[in-house]
Amino acid sequence: MSEKLIPQNYSISLTTPFRLVSPSAWVEHIPFAMFLIEVVKPNVLVELGTHTGNSYCAFCQAVSQLNLATKCYAIDTWEGDEHAGFYGPEILIELKKHHDPLYGHFSRLMKMTFDDALPYFLDGTIDLLHIDGLHTYEAVKHDFENWLPKLSSKGIVIFHDTNVRERDFRVWKFWEEIKPNHTHLEFSHGNGLGVLSIGENSSINNQIIEIENSEVAKKFFAIIGANLELLVQIQHLKVLLAEQEQSIQQLIEKEEEIKFYAQSKSWLITSPIRKFSNFVKKLSVSTKNEG
Repeated sequence: MSEKLIPQNYSISLTTPFRLVSPSAWVEHIPFAMFLIEVVKPNVLVELGTHTGNSYCAFCQAVSQLNLATKCYAIDTWEGDEHAGFYGPEILIELKKHHDPLYGHFSRLMKMTFDDALPYFLDGTIDLLHIDGLHTYEAVKHDFENWLPKLSSKGIVIFHDTNVRERDFRVWKFWEEIKPNHTHLEFSHGNGLGVLSIGENSSINNQIIEIENSEVAKKFFAIIGANLELLVQIQHLKVLLAEQEQSIQQLIEKEEEIKFYAQSKSWLITSPIRKFSNFVKKLSVSTKNEG
């Protein structure tokens, strides 16, 4: 491993993300995503398929903390698909609350289809492209081929879910077809992540090759990513615990209320009336049934 890959020299990969929300499938790749921002230093970054924004906000956080001049664009309909599930406007609304104050000065959330967004980008201008839309073979191939002309001479493409082979996920199949023709890197953890170099930047390509050939480097990113996944699980458990504590408190309050009424003089005095009322109700029901 070269000196540049020593964690101390790329401390951005050890940074705790500001945003860790469900679904957490991408969380384990956030350390590498931040590392990649520092290595590539992209002028333009585009993400196709953002959903709740774990990956995209990690990219933006790295750009911000590294004081880069990167322009970032997230493209999504924010309506979902058969793989991510379908959802309403609340996902984008919640994402904007986090994103806009922190990154709105250099980043845009573009609510549209991937194809509709193509005219907004000149050929040869995108340095880092993350493809994470519909995961069928046809969809991934379509997205890659349509956006390929937009990549710059140092272009990098990231594919998520290269290690998922159920529910008609076919990213792995397209990945197997294209990776032999390019400098590439693949992680098997976190549902798999494929990194493909389209450009001819030798320093970036050398970094990719070195990580691909280093089990130590791969384990480094996998371990840090696993720690972030644990943080997500801890957050989830804290929410469940808070909900249980709230339910317990409500039951305690209800019990106290029942005790109060049961011990009050008016409750005791009117007890015969309630018993007679219940007797009349039962008698009425019994009469109706016999009739």
